[in-house]
Amino acid sequence: IIRTSPCESELQELVHQIDIMVNRKKVEWERKMKALEAKMDIQDQELASAQIKLDQKGQEVGLLRQKLEDLQKTKYEMAQNYETHLQALKSQFSKLAHSYKKLQSHQLKQKEVESREKCDESLETASELSNLYKKLEEFKAKSKEWDKKGTICQNHLIYLDAQQKLLSEKCNLFQTQNYQVQISNKKQNQEEVITYGQPESEKDELIIEKLKATANEIAINKNKLEEENLKLREDLKMYQNQCQNMEASFSEMRNELQSRDALWRRIQMECKQLHTELLKIREYKDMQEIQIKHQSSCVQLTEQLENKNTELLLLAQSQEHQREELNKIRNHVYQEEQYHRSEQERMKTEISDLTEELHQKEITIATIMEKASLLERQLKMELEIKEKLLTKQQLLDFQYKVIKSENTHLKEMVENQECKSCTSIDLSNKEHGNFTASIHKLEHENVRLQNSLVKLQNDTETSILGHMDTYGETEHSYQTHSEMQEKEER
Repeated sequence: IIRTSPCESELQELVHQIDIMVNRKKVEWERKMKALEAKMDIQDQELASAQIKLDQKGQEVGLLRQKLEDLQKTKYEMAQNYETHLQALKSQFSKLAHSYKKLQSHQLKQKEVESREKCDESLETASELSNLYKKLEEFKAKSKEWDKKGTICQNHLIYLDAQQKLLSEKCNLFQTQNYQVQISNKKQNQEEVITYGQPESEKDELIIEKLKATANEIAINKNKLEEENLKLREDLKMYQNQCQNMEASFSEMRNELQSRDALWRRIQMECKQLHTELLKIREYKDMQEIQIKHQSSCVQLTEQLENKNTELLLLAQSQEHQREELNKIRNHVYQEEQYHRSEQERMKTEISDLTEELHQKEITIATIMEKASLLERQLKMELEIKEKLLTKQQLLDFQYKVIKSENTHLKEMVENQECKSCTSIDLSNKEHGNFTASIHKLEHENVRLQNSLVKLQNDTETSILGHMDTYGETEHSYQTHSEMQEKEER
């Protein structure tokens, strides 16, 4: 009895340690199962959110298609309007070009006529205008000089008229004075003839001769004055004719300059109109080029939308496949959990039976101690294996966290790409390749994690089976030893 008590205590300690290990493993398994369930719930939530986002994206794609159709309709209408406007502008441009050609031909004809008149001198419009402006200035200067000369001539004519009037008045006075003198002389002569008689007739003759000489001088002076008046009148008429000719030529030059200026202004206005029409045509061509670019961009956007739709369909299919795989993993984990619980219950019943039998058996302590040492070694080996498995599991957890972070990063990239597709709908082929590569990488990592989980489950099953085998061996040895002891007691 003294020998059996320490064996019982050691066996109880071993059983207690086994219970503790089993409970620890159970707690670890339950914790892992809860973590896996939480991860599966999170993945389900993520799948649901991805499905909601896919539905939203589908609605957005429909809206974008409607917008594209509306834009295409509006662009088609704008193109038709622009084509009609372009045809009208082309007709106007052809008319303007035709009128411009007519003007050019008319100007060329005028230039040819002017060049023939001006000894075949071909001058450009700018040089002609400058020459005309110079001539205008010269004519203005000459007109000023002619005005000055005209004023001088008019003053001279006024002076000559005044002199003529004075001379005529003097002639009239002189004639009246001569006539009065002659009358007075005749009276005096008659009186002298009457008074003095014949001897004084000689004196009268002398006086008459003197009077005749003075009358002749007066007539000569009068003729000279009349000749001077005639010359002055002829000069005045000549100056007046020159002034009239100058004014006529000046008015002709002014009219010609005005006509040239009006023609030049008309040409400038037509050139401006042609320039504005050319600018409008260029703007219309630019608008057509922009419209062509918009149409090409719309085609590219439709192609990108189709690519996005195909990508979204592929993502939906991959998500459905992942969901099916997750359901399979969930069912497998549930089955494993039920199996593990049944195994735990069976082990508990067996351990309880063993404890009851251990209290009754005391003879097989030595053999059991040896087997216990072997069991301790096996347990140490299994503990080392379990530690290795734990390290592997930690590595797998770390890899799972890394993959999860990559998955979240990829989801953020998908969301950013979807946002970019909503705003600009412009993805490059390189980004699409990176996106598909990352999705394939995720699928590969998910498959690898599933394989690692299956390996862990197989390892745990093998370890549990090893424990069961060791327990079966100890139970069998204990039963044989107890039977031998009962036979000896009998």
